[in-house]
Amino acid sequence: MNRVSHTLVNSRMIYWLECKSEILKAVRTPQFAVPTIAFPIVFYLIFGVILAGEGGAGRARYLLATFGAFGVLGPALFGFGVNVANERNNGWLDLKKISPMPISAYIAAKLFMALTFGFIVILILTGIALFFGGLEISLAGWTLMATTQLLTAVPFALMGMAIGFRVSTEAAPAIVNILFMLMSVFGGLWLPITLFPEVMQSAAWLLPTFHSGQLALASIGFAAPTHVIVHVAALTAFSAVMAALAARNYRNMNL
Repeated sequence: MNRVSHTLVNSRMIYWLECKSEILKAVRTPQFAVPTIAFPIVFYLIFGVILAGEGGAGRARYLLATFGAFGVLGPALFGFGVNVANERNNGWLDLKKISPMPISAYIAAKLFMALTFGFIVILILTGIALFFGGLEISLAGWTLMATTQLLTAVPFALMGMAIGFRVSTEAAPAIVNILFMLMSVFGGLWLPITLFPEVMQSAAWLLPTFHSGQLALASIGFAAPTHVIVHVAALTAFSAVMAALAARNYRNMNL
């Protein structure tokens, strides 16, 4: 029993140290930390405050839901897509693989870092919405919305992982940036898709960002509850595909 307990303590320590290392590394890398926090804030100030116009508390809640979904997207995609590619190309991932640390600790630590930064973005956006956007929301409503937003970051972390295990250091930032911007705009995270032409509104249903935004909106009563199962199913299917692709790319990386 003592040996089992000792093994469990060591295992937990490995995960904790790896999570701590990821947070410290991210904080000490301004080219990652600053954009992932600053971009959602700047875009929210432009679209959610300066150009928002009239609409009151309802508009403030709507925009906080969609921009919060946008805010967790960056750390998930860049934290995995770019950082994993860098660590793979500079040999750091090879060193991790031959260490006693399980690959699950490596992945869990990066996910912990991405969700931590995503939560920071949500908190800052909420503060801006309260002071400048006329936000009115209950603590329970905000908690459900923030939890939903953080959970919907997981599929994009898997997407970033699939990219990071496959592409080069030079190609990763360009690929992730293109996906980040296109999925955000056409998925309705900056502007409601009802402002788009009908063909673009239909195409939005093919994007995982549309479903993540709709789930965030549904958590505070904006999206149709009958569609929730569709959005969950779409993100689940997307996650399964990205997980399979990431696993394949990881295996091929070892060949």
